[in-house]
Amino acid sequence: MSESKNSAISRRSFVKQGSAGLAATAAAANLGLLTTGAYAQAGNQELRLGVVGAGGRGSGAVGNCLQAAEELGIPMKLTAVADLAPERVADSTKALGEAWGPKNRFDVKPDRQFSGMDAYKKLCSNPDVDVVVQATPPGLRYLTLREAVNNGKHSFVEKPVCVDADTYHHVLASGNIAKNKGLAIVSGTQYRRENSYKDAIDQLQNGIIGDIMASYQYYCGGTLWHRGKGTPPWTPMEYQMRNWLYFTWLSGDLIAEQSIHNIDAINWSMDANPVKAYASGGRISRTDAAFGNVYDHFDVHFEYANGIRSSFMGRQYQGATNKVENRWVGTKGELYLKPNPGRTAWIAKTHDGQIVKRNTGRRGNNQPYVEEHKELLKGIVDGKPVMEIQEVADSSMTCILGREAAYSGKELTFDYLVKSNLKLRPGGIDANGPQPGPVNLPFPDVRRPGSYKI
Repeated sequence: MSESKNSAISRRSFVKQGSAGLAATAAAANLGLLTTGAYAQAGNQELRLGVVGAGGRGSGAVGNCLQAAEELGIPMKLTAVADLAPERVADSTKALGEAWGPKNRFDVKPDRQFSGMDAYKKLCSNPDVDVVVQATPPGLRYLTLREAVNNGKHSFVEKPVCVDADTYHHVLASGNIAKNKGLAIVSGTQYRRENSYKDAIDQLQNGIIGDIMASYQYYCGGTLWHRGKGTPPWTPMEYQMRNWLYFTWLSGDLIAEQSIHNIDAINWSMDANPVKAYASGGRISRTDAAFGNVYDHFDVHFEYANGIRSSFMGRQYQGATNKVENRWVGTKGELYLKPNPGRTAWIAKTHDGQIVKRNTGRRGNNQPYVEEHKELLKGIVDGKPVMEIQEVADSSMTCILGREAAYSGKELTFDYLVKSNLKLRPGGIDANGPQPGPVNLPFPDVRRPGSYKI
């Protein structure tokens, strides 16, 4: 187990908040051990929250974070909102103000509402922000994370955190910067905070079905939203940004953007990343050019160092039978898990069908979307910032491995992909964000297996 995984697990046991802890934090601040943005709960000081990416997930994460602060008794307010689209800034600010203003947890002034391509920079450099929720398209999260840590801000980063080898290395480097500055980074792999889901993984690792021999993961759902072309028509950049689901350089494709939860569960249960992947995929239901260059289905076989294989199926078909579940097969039996935030249920059986143990997810469970923010805030307050970028980056890269194996039609190894020069973003966007002038943004081709090479 990596050091980062050990640290993440040990931090699940929250330290009780009390006057002694606050005094220690205040002392650390007086000694200069905390960065300017690393706002520990010294005295009765207030944490200030900003969000980059004010769509549904970003606004939802803000609500989760403020609810976590409320439940922990931590003074915190939303102070800044940023998004590419000015109407989303306005709509999100209005809705969040109505929800949290009466609770005295909202203070977004007009001069802290930012829109446009550089909105994330303005928010991250704002002195009235201590914690940044980052819910931009996945292909841009390397930018927002680097900007946040360079400005001394704690971060909540939605999953996946990268879409290729280049952004994988970027976010790991940002993690090192944050660690050296004493900053926290928590990711949106919320099932790692749900009691019943954690219970299932603990049972697997403690041998409830014997040694794991294989696993099967499914994320088969319906089609998702499309924003159209805009009125008047958006520029190619704005069109792709607003319809980011359908462009691999922004979303990582459905296997990364949506299915990472199931694939993360494989790595979590195995306490390892796969060695290699062999896959197929394509688009047979969602074929119109409006849907960019992503696939609508994937079938991936991952193999781990001990020879254990895991099969993943993911698709987005309208009108088809949906299936979202995980299944592990061991030497003594099988464990079935049905993910459902706050209600995840699982059952372990012997090979002849006898129930060994089950968890209905109805008792003793929690709200994982809130728990991940509790862990973030509690770590800040207690002067023990959580750092978990390695786990989510590795699971993001595992998704990318499956995607690239399907795109290329080749069997690929995890190490090969990590060391590759795979970089999807168009020319004109680098570690400092979009550059002045037009960005080279052709409409990308759909990858054809057998002809595509990385």
